[in-house]
Amino acid sequence: MHQFVECIIAGGPEHGLIRRQLWDAGQAPPPMLSTQDGMLCSVAASRTAGIPGCRFLLLLHPQASGRQFIDMLAVLDAHAASARAPTTH
Repeated sequence: MHQFVECIIAGGPEHGLIRRQLWDAGQAPPPMLSTQDGMLCSVAASRTAGIPGCRFLLLLHPQASGRQFIDMLAVLDAHAASARAPTTH
């Protein structure tokens, strides 16, 4: 089952970067990202978007501070909530 994931990075040189990619959730492990400093960021939190086939992931840099993690977790929650919000036309 392929789905789009929006990855938000907490900590490191790409702190706050949001990257969208396709992920095969049925076949592959969760996405990991190597940052400019060569460190590997792994999934620390996940939220569904309320849109079929879309998920938000928080990737944590090994040297991220607690504050950076909490700040980007709030961004992750805001993105997920806005994706679930009904639209009016």
